[in-house]
Amino acid sequence: MLVLGQVEQGKLPGGKHCSIKGKDSNLHFFNEKSTSLLTGTMPTPYREVDYTILQDHGEGVVRYECDVHAQMKEDVRRPIYGAPPILRRKEGKRRLCFGSLVVGLLALLSFVTYELSLYVQNANAIPAFARKYGFSCNVCHVPGFPKLNDTGNIFRDQGYQLGGDGDLPTHEGITMGYFPLSFRTTVGYQAANVRTDGSGVSTGGFGFTGLDILSFGLLHRDISFGLVFTPGLGSAGFGTGASDGDLEAAYVRLNRLERFLGVQGETGTYLMNLKVGKFELDVPFSEKRSPTLNTPFVLYHYMPGTPYTATVSGTSTSTYLNPNSFAIGENSPGIEMAGITKTAVTDGYFRYSLSGLSTNTFSGPLSGCPATTTCGTGGRNVNFYGHMTQSFGGYGIVTGQRIGLFGVYGNAPTMVNATCPTCQAVAGSGQPFSRIGADVSLTFDGQWNLFGAFMHGNDSKNLFVSQGIANAQNASWNGGFVELDWYPTQLPLVGMPGWLLSYRYDIIRNDRQGDPTFAKNYNNVDSHTFMARYYIHQSNRTDIALHAEYNTYRTEGVGSKNVVGPGGACAPACGNLFGQTMLVGFDFAY
Repeated sequence: MLVLGQVEQGKLPGGKHCSIKGKDSNLHFFNEKSTSLLTGTMPTPYREVDYTILQDHGEGVVRYECDVHAQMKEDVRRPIYGAPPILRRKEGKRRLCFGSLVVGLLALLSFVTYELSLYVQNANAIPAFARKYGFSCNVCHVPGFPKLNDTGNIFRDQGYQLGGDGDLPTHEGITMGYFPLSFRTTVGYQAANVRTDGSGVSTGGFGFTGLDILSFGLLHRDISFGLVFTPGLGSAGFGTGASDGDLEAAYVRLNRLERFLGVQGETGTYLMNLKVGKFELDVPFSEKRSPTLNTPFVLYHYMPGTPYTATVSGTSTSTYLNPNSFAIGENSPGIEMAGITKTAVTDGYFRYSLSGLSTNTFSGPLSGCPATTTCGTGGRNVNFYGHMTQSFGGYGIVTGQRIGLFGVYGNAPTMVNATCPTCQAVAGSGQPFSRIGADVSLTFDGQWNLFGAFMHGNDSKNLFVSQGIANAQNASWNGGFVELDWYPTQLPLVGMPGWLLSYRYDIIRNDRQGDPTFAKNYNNVDSHTFMARYYIHQSNRTDIALHAEYNTYRTEGVGSKNVVGPGGACAPACGNLFGQTMLVGFDFAY
């Protein structure tokens, strides 16, 4: 047993597997050419993990290095050398299963990726920060981009800094050739269809999802920034719709402001961090970091009165007007105060986020707009979002468990500016809406993550009164999702590392519609998503993964002939909307 801080440099107890027992450390395995073979994160104090290296060819001297990462100081780096037991990888029988389309696809991927694994070296890294710190990818991701592990989430919560001089953009170890910029897209084949009332729309073809140009990092000690640019591309989304060019995110964050109030916390405590700009809300589980590429979290984007669809639309459906276009999954302009601190009693972390959000991005229909006039939307108002979590025995993504609460209260503009109809809407005309929910994340064996969220939503009846809906009432609904991620150390049967397998179920159930002529179960949603992802290669320059994803969903009672049947349920004539999406491709970043 190697104990961090108690290992003499250059020495290794003979005949022992290497494990490490320490605080906020990472364990690196290198070959004789100093190429990273495997890295293991140790984000929780005094948690023991054992590693055994598998090689295809023989045995060799492997250098162990306890690298410097979250909360560690330069003087605790402990390079050590030795020749531990090395095992040859044993070939396993490949077995194909054709019980279903999804299982068959996974079997095909297993065969292809098994062959790839014989030729591709498993040197893991993520481009932007890998070029700065020399990280291996699975220091911050599990088992690769884009999902963050415990260490990656802490690194993000601390404003993309480790606490050492190496964070600074002027550090002598950072060459002039380094620039904190990454590009990401997915190329491959996508097929999608949607149908309602016996008619539908289908599409399929080769192409790409879109393009993200990302830049995150530090401007100065405790001053971080983030930029995400999505250029307008006419053939994005595999030809299903052109994308608009926009800055998806642009913000500056001032970290550890508690210092100016005389508050001195222990290492790793960031109690007051102020973010200003446009950014992703601190949602229970980041959609931007989700391994699923073209299947949204329904809960994050659901709007009463608008039938839910994914990827493609175009069928005839029934709707009613709702001025509230707020969705917690959309990036919003505003200001955020957030913090994170270790909690010794739970061996975990307490986090919080409080945001004030501008309504100038609202795009819902407004009353009072003259005919043939394109009226302004939005409105100069502020809505509020909050989220807090407490974890136990770790951060709660790879190790430990986590619970959380989140909520929104705001006002949606309902009237145009009578003096200037093409200007922003009248802020004082806003009508209230609210969202409140809970989230939980459970982990097991460092390979399983079961997580989910539940949310109750309510839109004031005055939002619908403003649209001329007779006898309008509050729109009330409940939504949630549960996802299981499995990132096995070795995939059974084929004995391969580098896999991520996921299943997610999304659900929406309505209690009451804003328009009473619509059935209670109108726009209820059931969605199933299956995903398999194999990390072919990741280095400090490039990342590429083979990705397969399938989604099927049903949106209830949204057909063009909406009729309320017995008990308030939608009569059969209403019709359900059915949709499917399949994507197979290469997700890569540089």
